[in-house]
Amino acid sequence: MSYTKSDLDKFEDYEDLRKEIFSPEEIKELDAAARVEIEAIKSLQESITAAVAAYMAKEEIGFNELTRRLEVSSRITSKLVKGNANLSMGTIAHLSALLGKKPKIVFE
Repeated sequence: MSYTKSDLDKFEDYEDLRKEIFSPEEIKELDAAARVEIEAIKSLQESITAAVAAYMAKEEIGFNELTRRLEVSSRITSKLVKGNANLSMGTIAHLSALLGKKPKIVFE
């Protein structure tokens, strides 16, 4: 079904709309798939954060020097260090070149 803006206005929030569109079984499946994806993202972020921390320790550099070497903003460096970065494949390749590491994704 296609919804117009006026159709959507009748819903108080996203959850109400979701219940209108999907069955309880579909919602359960969607939620399970979302949890798997969230865990995958967290795992990737943790791996990147650990590699960055190891690099900083090995090179004996701080946050500002890492930012300079990465040639990115301090905001992006902060996200990398904290494990909050949503990185593109290109950024991962750039980071791996700096770290002198070959990235590898393993599906377990």
